[in-house]
Amino acid sequence: MYANADREWTDRIAVQALQQIRHLDLALNPQSFDLWFAYFAGRNRALIDALNQLLAGNRKPTWPDMAQLHEQFLTPYKTAAQIQSIGTLVRDQSSTLVDAIEEASDAAQGYEQRLSNAAPQLAIEQVDGGLRRLVGELMAWTDEIQSTNTQLVGRLRGAAERVRDLQEQLDQVRLESMIDPLTDVGNRRYFDLSLARLLMAGQQAQPLALLLIDVDNFKMFNDRHGHIIGDDILRLTASTIKQNSRQDDIVCRYGGDEFAIILPRTSLEGALLHGEKIQTAIAAREMHRRSTRESLGRLVLSIGAAEYRPDEPAEAFIERADHWMYAAKQAGRDRVSREGAQLHYRGSDGKIELIWHHSYACGEVMIDRQHRELFDIANVILSAHVETLEIAQVVDMVEILITHVTEHFSYEESVLEAIGYDRLEAHRIEHERLLSRSRQLKEAVADGETTLRELREFLVNGVVVAHLLKEDRRFFPLLEGLKSQEDAEPSS
Repeated sequence: MYANADREWTDRIAVQALQQIRHLDLALNPQSFDLWFAYFAGRNRALIDALNQLLAGNRKPTWPDMAQLHEQFLTPYKTAAQIQSIGTLVRDQSSTLVDAIEEASDAAQGYEQRLSNAAPQLAIEQVDGGLRRLVGELMAWTDEIQSTNTQLVGRLRGAAERVRDLQEQLDQVRLESMIDPLTDVGNRRYFDLSLARLLMAGQQAQPLALLLIDVDNFKMFNDRHGHIIGDDILRLTASTIKQNSRQDDIVCRYGGDEFAIILPRTSLEGALLHGEKIQTAIAAREMHRRSTRESLGRLVLSIGAAEYRPDEPAEAFIERADHWMYAAKQAGRDRVSREGAQLHYRGSDGKIELIWHHSYACGEVMIDRQHRELFDIANVILSAHVETLEIAQVVDMVEILITHVTEHFSYEESVLEAIGYDRLEAHRIEHERLLSRSRQLKEAVADGETTLRELREFLVNGVVVAHLLKEDRRFFPLLEGLKSQEDAEPSS
């Protein structure tokens, strides 16, 4: 499962697994190591939840606990891989056997035909009695061999048919182990194996994209109309995705109400177009109750898109698509989200937090540090705690943010002037506009003329998203090569 991960990543996860085994005083065996490696790798959510629940208990985990969890959560993945591998070998070997059987059958039949043709020529009347007797014996032997060969050919052809049947049965079993029974698309195992196969086969030499899809209002449908309607929704979503995908696109149910599409030979832009096509198709499908034809509304999807980066671990590739899928949900749902298009979000129960991501770094250490500080201050203003404060306290917090923004803009302009940025004047004018608008909103909040929500939206969308993460990116190429090691590493 982890053969395609980079060495540094696997080493780090392996150390964590060994430390946990020692900490819990468990036997160091392949099953324990495999279990904790999967836990710290962070991919198997069901396994992580089960281990967390076990660790939260009042007793110390034991080896039988580890063995049971390994059998429950990890063995199916290995079994699927073994079926895939062994099935391929059996198919190759059986194909060779079938070819040999047919070749032997053809040879036997050819010999019979040649012998039968030669026999009459030997049976001439002019030869003496001894030769005539020999020819007679040869003819008898020929008849016997012909009868035996006829039976053998029949048996060989029957065996060949049985081998073909076994091949088909094996293919069917292998297919069923990789198919989600509810939606009739690939399951999570099929997704993992397919992605690993593409990366190990060197497909990263060509564009490779990934879409992660979430049915936004699935829980509402499920709670309001029941699980039968919920299952219908998942089947409808899966069939719509399949109908609007290419033949070699790999469509899978990723888990719950999430789907994934692996897109070979597809760039990020192509993936975005594909996601928009699926959204349009799903939006046109109105749900109805079968018994009464009552309208149940329409489905809404949030889609995250990412393009594979050379030598990137599969886990990081999936995480980026998942990150943007969640960003699409937080940005208003019913949209496709991609790298560089908007901000990373983390949210629950309506609360939003801005998350710094290594891709936001420009390479100039002070600018990146100031950007991170602005993220931190903006998150304070976005927190639910601020809503309980007095207006004067909120205004003071906003003033702190404006002061930091002012200092940041001044330093940034000095750097851009030093490197000869040709858009410096326009950039400086934009800085002045943002600061002026920030002060206006601060005063309007203090006077009760506008809401805290409007101020927050401006800080997030106007200052952070539109400027720091879009306008500022225009000068990023001029600062290439300045990235520090800290900024080059992904944030946790």
